[in-house]
Parts: sequence; C-alpha cells; structure tokens
Amino acid sequence: MKKLLFIALFSILALSTSAQEMLVGSYNIRYKNRGDSLNGNVWTKRCQVICDQINFMNPMIFGTQEVLYGQLQDLLKGLDGYDYIGIGRDDGERGGEHEAIFYKKDQLTLLDSGNFWLSETRASHHLWPHRG
Repeated sequence: MKKLLFIALFSILALSTSAQEMLVGSYNIRYKNRGDSLNGNVWTKRCQVICDQINFMNPMIFGTQEVLYGQLQDLLKGLDGYDYIGIGRDDGERGGEHEAIFYKKDQLTLLDSGNFWLSETRASHHLWPHRG
C-alpha cells in the first residue's frame, strides 16, 4: 500500500512540475486619429497605459486590432521582449490597420508565418510573406 501511495504521489508531482501555463490576451488598440487627440484621448497616453498593463500581465502571446504601423513601433519600444507578426491591410506591408500578433521572443520561436484575407475584395488569393 505504501508503495502504491508513493507511486501516486510521485506521479502527481511529476505531472505538476511538467505542466506549463500560457497567458494570452487580446487588445483593441484603436488606430491613432486626429479626432481622438482633439478629445484628449491622445495616443501617447494610451500607449503608455497599454504597455504598462501588458508588461505587468506579461502574456506570452497577445493579439491586437486597429493598429497603425507607427503605433506598432511605439508598442515595440514600450514593451519588454516582444516581437510581432502581421501586415497592413492596405498594401500587405505597412499601409493601413494591422491585426498584429505579439509574442515573447525569448520564450517562443517563430517558425513560419503568413497572412490572408477572407474577403474576395481584399486579395484573399495572396499569401503575403512575413514583414521583411
């Protein structure tokens, strides 16, 4: 009986030490625009708050919506150890809004990436390469 109890306890400990948690998140950044700035919702303030929250929560992966290329660069400067994948919807490079996916580059290795649109009118037949 003691042997069975020891094996069960050892198995539980082994399983609990090998389990890993992965925190993921999603943020609607809202694109930078003049109207927001006039109403006091300035991007530089929002960026600092967003970066502070992400750095505190420290998700391994998080998605973003409505991010312009300049905002992506601001986020990269304010975030600790992240890189991203994603392209602008207007030109498949930097133009327009991005739906970028950020990841902790010291914990995850990007093996491959690509982009596509579900709309027939948004170049759905193209597979854009990783930004480059």
